[in-house]
Amino acid sequence: MRVVLLSLFLVTLPGWSQQSTMSQRLPGGNWSPTIVRPEPPRDLNPEAFRLQSINQDAEELSALSTLMQSDLSQLRKGVLSKELEQNLKKMEKLAKKLRQEVSH
Repeated sequence: MRVVLLSLFLVTLPGWSQQSTMSQRLPGGNWSPTIVRPEPPRDLNPEAFRLQSINQDAEELSALSTLMQSDLSQLRKGVLSKELEQNLKKMEKLAKKLRQEVSH
């Protein structure tokens, strides 16, 4: 009987020791991940940073449009590019972002 109780105790001991939580192990206790948003450079005022962002997005949209022209010409020939759908979605997101930035 003692052997059974001792073996049962030894089998359950590792389970009890592993029940510590991460907050006990980490310094600072409970923490939650935070979203870090990039701040504009300190030497630019917010309006200049906004205009720079608009300009970058417009240039990216223009470059994507140029890239898409060859994909669309191949589509007329019956050849479907793998990246066509991804590029169309990317263009749509960029255009929406630009509309929102310009209207504010």
